[in-house]
Amino acid sequence: MRAALLLGTLAVSMVFALPPPGPSGEADGSRPRPSLELPGADAGLPPLPDTSPRIASYSIDARLDAARHEISGRLTLDWRNESGVPRQRFPFHLYWNAFRDRRSTHLREWGERAADEAVSGRIDLDSVTLVAPETADLTPTLRFLECESGNADDRTLAEVSAPRPVLPGEVARFEIEWRARIPGPGLSRSDWVHDYHLVAQWFPKIAGIWKGEWNAHQFHAWSEFFADFGNYDVRLTVPVGLEVGATGRLVEETRNGDGTRTLRFVQEDVHDFAWTASSRFLVRETELDEPGYPPVRVRLLLQPEHAHLAERYLDAAALGLRSFGAWCFPYPYPQLTIVDPAWGSGSGGMEYPTFITGGASVWSPTALQSPERVTIHEVAHQFLYGVVATNEMREAWLDEGLASYLTARALWANLGPDGWGLRYFGLDDRGSDAGWPVVAPGVYRLRGADRLPELRAVGTSDPMALPAWEYRTRRSYGANSYAKPELTLQTLEGLVGDEVMTRILRTYTRRYAFRHPEAADFISVVEEIAGGDFGWFFDQTWFSSELCDYGIEVRERGESPEGAPPPLTEVTVRRYGGVQLPVEVRVDFGDGGVARERWDGRGRWCRFRYEGRRVDAAFVDPDERLALDTQPGNDTWVRERGAAARAAARWSGRWLLWLQNLLETHALLG
Repeated sequence: MRAALLLGTLAVSMVFALPPPGPSGEADGSRPRPSLELPGADAGLPPLPDTSPRIASYSIDARLDAARHEISGRLTLDWRNESGVPRQRFPFHLYWNAFRDRRSTHLREWGERAADEAVSGRIDLDSVTLVAPETADLTPTLRFLECESGNADDRTLAEVSAPRPVLPGEVARFEIEWRARIPGPGLSRSDWVHDYHLVAQWFPKIAGIWKGEWNAHQFHAWSEFFADFGNYDVRLTVPVGLEVGATGRLVEETRNGDGTRTLRFVQEDVHDFAWTASSRFLVRETELDEPGYPPVRVRLLLQPEHAHLAERYLDAAALGLRSFGAWCFPYPYPQLTIVDPAWGSGSGGMEYPTFITGGASVWSPTALQSPERVTIHEVAHQFLYGVVATNEMREAWLDEGLASYLTARALWANLGPDGWGLRYFGLDDRGSDAGWPVVAPGVYRLRGADRLPELRAVGTSDPMALPAWEYRTRRSYGANSYAKPELTLQTLEGLVGDEVMTRILRTYTRRYAFRHPEAADFISVVEEIAGGDFGWFFDQTWFSSELCDYGIEVRERGESPEGAPPPLTEVTVRRYGGVQLPVEVRVDFGDGGVARERWDGRGRWCRFRYEGRRVDAAFVDPDERLALDTQPGNDTWVRERGAAARAAARWSGRWLLWLQNLLETHALLG
């Protein structure tokens, strides 16, 4: 999804974190990285299906009036009834009506952030005709649905009724004519800036079937999309001089002799179609053909002022295709188009089948990993949103959370923990490129630590597993759809190990390719591959609003001669949060010895006693398995050495805590 939600709230603790101790107490910052080895032919993984179910297939002819930012079109939809019951009513999404006026559910939920220029988009149905299994004009039956919002003024979901039910297995053919105006710049995922047009969710799209019923909902402010798979054959007529990129592959181009040209794009086994047009695009193309992977043609449409970022965009796409090909399945399409959005557009950081949008600024220091991180995240969606295709309206966290987890995993595996920087003190919240860069190369930071401020701020607002429109606020949606599921999956990886987690990912994505799985399907794969019941884990994380926080403290009992170990040392681990997870404890003694302890984490505290031994340091979760721990600063106890060290630790700790609180408050209010 969008870059602002992808990168989340940033905390100073990421940059200034002290390096954790290595196996013998040294601060080397080294940690094992996930393997990128491709699965062998005998790995016993589920095979990828040759095709999708192809339930909803579209043939579309559309014309862009670039000066007026308007589109006119007609389409033929072949919809096969695979729901198992007769269907007589057919809901269609008209997403751009969210920007028709301020009475829409979408803009009501946005509130004050809904800019005046956003009230400009629309989509009007001129005619809806059923041509099979019989012929009928359905236009008079059209009505708008208010659904769960109760908003009768919303026009983003319309329904038509056939003269008789379409039986299971039958194919209904619809012919639809429509006109639309692209929403204005900034707020919508689809918009225009000068002659830059990003065109998505732009045609009347039939609702998808989920769990045997129509998944028909109005377009809410922070929900995304869901549809059934099919084949797309799309002809786009645009003014000569506009460079065009789109879902699928270009198979035909015709000059019309009237100042326009028509381009035909075709793609099988996808559930949506998006495109872009602009006269300013610089085109960069490359062929990715690595051993073990099918060749993929990558086409980058770049803003001229970002020409110096071309290789970074393309390298990030290659990194993503390689990483997710190893952890999921080889990318199944022969091409991928990347769009670098125009300045002022709200279309950045989005995913569509074989088509993604990135995001960058002229000033994009390499250490900030922008545009890399956004690009890799959207490439992850090509495997999850694009092929596995969970229901983003009902279970956004299952898609966005997995994509965020895979993004962080890929960056960790390929780039490691060093050489990162962050931006702070931004003047807006348009994404990762707002703010002043603070670059600290070579400083260790915890993987996933950038997500913790979000969790601390709003993690208890809602249970994580909610439909998108039921979260209290947009920020709660972001934390529960991106940060918390990412950290949950990283914690699961810590509990089961990298090898088992990789097999979980491979099994889940292959088994449910083109099948629209739900959370229960993922959990069943975890239990199958890892072995045992993991309901206790997901009940406390995905289906809970509790937080995870463990801390450690050390107390010496009794008196001893100067320089001698105390008679008794107590190491106490406390559980401050509601989430109960098994934890490990490491204790480093003054004589060079090390003790490793385990606790099931269920009580409020657990105490370990050591007689006649001085403890120099103690760590809860020393291997950083519990990424969900919202307060990693209390996971370590280290013996103070002298007045100077105590003073330095006291004042530096106070300063860093103040700075972290200031930055988190700024991010919250921004």
